[in-house]
Amino acid sequence: GLIEEKPVSYLDNTDVLPLKKDLFTADAIVFKDLQSTSITLKSNKTPHGLKVRFGGFPYMGLWSTKQADFVCIEPWCGIADSVNSNGQLENKEGIEVIKSDELFERSYSIEVF
Repeated sequence: GLIEEKPVSYLDNTDVLPLKKDLFTADAIVFKDLQSTSITLKSNKTPHGLKVRFGGFPYMGLWSTKQADFVCIEPWCGIADSVNSNGQLENKEGIEVIKSDELFERSYSIEVF
């Protein structure tokens, strides 16, 4: 459940991630430093799919359970600790510090087609 220090590259020279049941065997896939504000899930077998728009979220989590017939698409504002974390909340990657009189809002949309 911890974030590895050395990133695994899933999208070298492509913007397509083929989904297979064994893709999530080790854990969730967490995308950082996003250059996109949307993700589309579609199949070559049907014209139907969905598009999640998530501007304002610095992380994207993709996960599934073992051998499941679904995938979870979750825009995240924070992530799990790294393997080298010192356990201090104020040093946690992605932590948002909000003053008592401030408002923190994020939203995403899901388009089904």
